[in-house]
Amino acid sequence: MQFQADGTSGRLDEDFFRLNRACARSDAFINLREVTARFRVTPGDYVIIPSTYEPNVEAQFLLRIYANGFMESM
Repeated sequence: MQFQADGTSGRLDEDFFRLNRACARSDAFINLREVTARFRVTPGDYVIIPSTYEPNVEAQFLLRIYANGFMESM
């Protein structure tokens, strides 16, 4: 899931996710090893939240992000 987070810094609490809707997400929430998606978003700050299919399961994630044009990471 992806959330726009302009002006937000530090750890995001439960209120952030309750008050903000995801601006992008993968088409299907299914148990796959790899998920690929393309999104077109307006310039701004975003938070990407990877998740497992099963709740309360820890895992390692690899995110590859490609952009057309300038992109700054925090």
